[in-house]
Amino acid sequence: MIREIEQLIAGGILDPFDRYFVRTLQRVAPTATTQALVLAAFTRKSVANGHVCLDLQRLVESSLPPQAELVAELKQSPLVSRDGSLAPLVLEGERLYLQRYWLYEEDLVREIRARAANPAPVQEELLENCLAQLFSGTAEDAPQREACAGIFRQRLGLITGGPGTGKTTLVTKYLGLLLLYAQASGEPPPRILLLAPTGKAAARLTESLQQKKEEGVLPELSAAMPAKASTIHRALGYRPESPTTFRYNRENPLPCEVVVVDEASMIDVALMAKLFEAVVPTARLVLLGDKDQLASVEAGSILGDICAAVLDGAGSGAGENPLARCVVRLTESFRYSSQEGIGALARAIHAGKAEEAVSLAQLGSPEVSLLPPLLQVDTTHPLAEMILAGYRLFLEATDPLAALELFEQFRLLCAHRTGPMGVQFLNRYAEKVLTLKGLIEPNTPWYKGRPVLIQANSYPLRLFNGETGIIWDAEDDEGLKAFFFSENREGVRSYSLRQLPAHETAFAMTIHKSQGSEFDRVALVLPGEDSALLSRELLYTGISRARRQVALVGRPQEIEAAVGRRVERASGLVGKLKG
Repeated sequence: MIREIEQLIAGGILDPFDRYFVRTLQRVAPTATTQALVLAAFTRKSVANGHVCLDLQRLVESSLPPQAELVAELKQSPLVSRDGSLAPLVLEGERLYLQRYWLYEEDLVREIRARAANPAPVQEELLENCLAQLFSGTAEDAPQREACAGIFRQRLGLITGGPGTGKTTLVTKYLGLLLLYAQASGEPPPRILLLAPTGKAAARLTESLQQKKEEGVLPELSAAMPAKASTIHRALGYRPESPTTFRYNRENPLPCEVVVVDEASMIDVALMAKLFEAVVPTARLVLLGDKDQLASVEAGSILGDICAAVLDGAGSGAGENPLARCVVRLTESFRYSSQEGIGALARAIHAGKAEEAVSLAQLGSPEVSLLPPLLQVDTTHPLAEMILAGYRLFLEATDPLAALELFEQFRLLCAHRTGPMGVQFLNRYAEKVLTLKGLIEPNTPWYKGRPVLIQANSYPLRLFNGETGIIWDAEDDEGLKAFFFSENREGVRSYSLRQLPAHETAFAMTIHKSQGSEFDRVALVLPGEDSALLSRELLYTGISRARRQVALVGRPQEIEAAVGRRVERASGLVGKLKG
């Protein structure tokens, strides 16, 4: 094995897997130079870290020659594709891709441009009549009315905004408009798919749309609206034996005229490319999400990149790019005040105003507080009181349905799964705090009141990654079972403990896992300043999970470090969509 690769692995810059990756490349291209192989390993590592490609401009490695020399050498390497030829890598300017990810990006750019350039045919007079039936015509309704009409005219729509800005309200009106327009034009109602990246997000979308339908859509339309959302993987026809291909694709598209996807910021470049190609070009595709939240766990920041291509600094559509007509940005929060509490803190974090964010946290308010760092297992820390107050009610509930409902009121959030202040540590800490007060008896891994978070989809059981349940006493002396909300959340489903797919205790969860969820109160335990995950997006996403109250646990320096550090994922998507 190449000495340089071994040194980079020993230094933690590359992973042990890269040893085998490079060996494979050497078999494919025996004449490849050491520098080309090192850059190939860096590219694979970049993808593993969430980037779509390796940006040679950002590459800081003292052992490598200047950038211009690297580009010149790559252009001559047998590892790099020339004129569309098949090779492991693709060099595009100063970006180096694994070929598969270059193809994902190219496919996605082509699909987005084609949809943006071909708006849906609309009878404007008929559209205006339908809008008049759905909207009151007041000044308060005007922004949503305009946004709804704008998205309706397009085959691609992107609705972005923070928590409480009316994304779900807008999409409910949009669905009502689709049905009303079809009815008025004598057409059958369109077949509509509601999708989300995870089972938890799909369940939340189903619940939210049901609530909004009851509030704001014409009663005669409610019955025709879709009743349930699905995961993207399930809708596309995930095949375990071939996980990178789906049943539905360009040759066999989804049988629908409208696809609405929630929590789009969580979708990586590979899945987004496969979703776009599975939606027939004449269908409408609408993406909802918060572009400022954490990006997907896998490679890419697709929603953020699409918005960045057309939104200027003020958040308005920029220039004559057809894609600008497809993007709606909602800015007014109906949940938070922008002048105080969670709303003011979120605004400061989003704007990159570190001093203001620290000041708001330190000054405190009924909605925001800053607690000192948690040192080891200190059960006298103020966080212990929050845990007791947050979890006592669900643990003292009389039945599993009440326990599940009460469990949704509070959550411990953190950045890491392992290590100091990670999920595993905080779960043990919460168990100790609750045990001392006699609320749980964790003598075995299975105990009454243990919350569990599903970590893998089980389609036969209809349990999905991200769903939370509770271990509770079953009826008729059947012992302990795992209980989860039923699909309408009006009842429960129960499973024997041996049936459960991969799962973990869920007193605490990572901020990534909390995306798509909301809680009345949140305790957000900050990692140290040197954490690679500490970022503006992490902090913003964490505090915006709270509806009423958030407590930050950590030091002012950690808040300042988070606000000052933005996650920037390398890709060519923004430039290609601008061009």
